[in-house]
Amino acid sequence: MIGVIGGGSWATAIVKILLENNATHINWWVRSEETCKEIQRSGHNPRHLTKTALDSKRIQVSTHLADIVEKSDMLFLAVPSAYLHSVLSQIQPSLLHAKKIVSAIKGSVTEYCLSVSMYLEQILGVAKHNIGLISGPSHAEEVGCGLHTFLTIASTNDELSHEVEQALHCPYIHTSLSSDIDGIERCGLGKNIYAIAAGICQGLGYGDNLNAVLTLAAAREMRQLMDTFIPYPQRDFDVPCYFGDLMVTCWSPHSRNRRLGEMIARGKSLEEAAASIGTLPEGYYSVNTLHKRAESLRSEAPIPIVEAIYRILYEESDPRSEMDYLIEHVF
Repeated sequence: MIGVIGGGSWATAIVKILLENNATHINWWVRSEETCKEIQRSGHNPRHLTKTALDSKRIQVSTHLADIVEKSDMLFLAVPSAYLHSVLSQIQPSLLHAKKIVSAIKGSVTEYCLSVSMYLEQILGVAKHNIGLISGPSHAEEVGCGLHTFLTIASTNDELSHEVEQALHCPYIHTSLSSDIDGIERCGLGKNIYAIAAGICQGLGYGDNLNAVLTLAAAREMRQLMDTFIPYPQRDFDVPCYFGDLMVTCWSPHSRNRRLGEMIARGKSLEEAAASIGTLPEGYYSVNTLHKRAESLRSEAPIPIVEAIYRILYEESDPRSEMDYLIEHVF
């Protein structure tokens, strides 16, 4: 049995993908009892992707995390990274040790400044060969509509990768396999930060010409950081899970991180932006994680765009001044 942990848009999209296989039944954990009851009653998530129809007869929805974990052989994690630790703290880590765990999370576990796979392995004791991830340019809104989406499945365990690939197989999901789990996770963390920068430029009225140059500069910065500290000889940065994911997050109107940047540039506070978006997007937490972990890295792989976003979000630096400096000295 497959379990899905999370009640948001991406979790809902993953449930939709998994249910495309008519033989699949899903165990689904959601936080809200109201959401749980409505999914069971109508086959729709009342809060996210509300128009996406789900076969409720093949879903067991519960707010009891331990029950969902115990009944599932493979778990897809799809909660915001900032809340992952608090969610999994509801159960004993030993419940996860025999499970195959697939992260669909792009961000870091803020309490430990660790990627999700490192958190699972180092903090919760999950064996590395039981950990995988899915990534790529994959806005939940488009998956919910059945639009073509390219996902990369990453794991050091080939058998697990093929099992996940089979579970996700459907006409609109196209998959590729990789063992670069560390690099793909760091790219998923970084692209949200650069999307905030893209949103700031848009909010300041700097236009698409500059945003194109920003995206290229962000790609160079990310590539240098990854190649310096997470070397992987087979890595081709110009594929969907790296550059493709960066591009869609920087440019798409579905991107919550881009929306955060736009609102900050227009003078909204973080509290106002969070209230409008529904939460603080993961890039807000990711930039703090990368800033802290990059203290010893800056001389070898400078990250001026990341540092500019950190100063804007955490030190209340002026967005226009920071972007103008990047225009003159970085882009």
